Amino acid sequence: MSSVQLRAPVTRRFFERPPDDVAYDLVGSWLVLHDAQRERRALIVETEAYGGIDDPASHAFRGPTKRSAIMFGPAGFLYVYLIYGVHWCMNVVTEPEGSATAVLLRAAELIVPASDGDESVALRGPGNLTRGLGITGADNGLDCCGGEGRYLTFHRPRRGASELPTRQSKRVGLTRAIDRPSRYFLDGHDAVSKLPADPSTLKRSRSARKSPS
Repeated sequence: MSSVQLRAPVTRRFFERPPDDVAYDLVGSWLVLHDAQRERRALIVETEAYGGIDDPASHAFRGPTKRSAIMFGPAGFLYVYLIYGVHWCMNVVTEPEGSATAVLLRAAELIVPASDGDESVALRGPGNLTRGLGITGADNGLDCCGGEGRYLTFHRPRRGASELPTRQSKRVGLTRAIDRPSRYFLDGHDAVSKLPADPSTLKRSRSARKSPS
């Protein structure tokens, strides 16, 4: 078991908000994958927010399909899809049912318990993140707010847990809506997948905003 002390997991209400708010608040938070075999913990260091039918880069832009149907459901469930026929990507559905918005988890620091203390592994990029956690298409629809068997929980950081600032930039690797500044990352963290040439500092302050638990 990792020595990292976590706060209580967030509730579904945390995810029932605009994707940019959720994406921002997930940076610096902890993700825990629970299953019968073991528990895996990772510090989220990079996210991207995706809108619904108003976002041309979103899978929901053209309405519900067999692949994107879960995006149109309730918040707080995992949306997993395959890109390039190789890499799985994991997203958490946000906002009330029918909104079809989500947050892509792009990078994290995996904490691996060891006999002489915890070890960390940088999971840079969505494909490395899912591979490191063992997330596949079979996890599509997984509950992110607790449950039984295999499920996820998310835990907000303790006050003062990190001195690294959260910054935002344009999303990466897209051909549509490329100017939307909906990527959030822990500036200076080794696991961040790609640094923009000139990132802008968020005007919103963590200390000034209270996110629901």
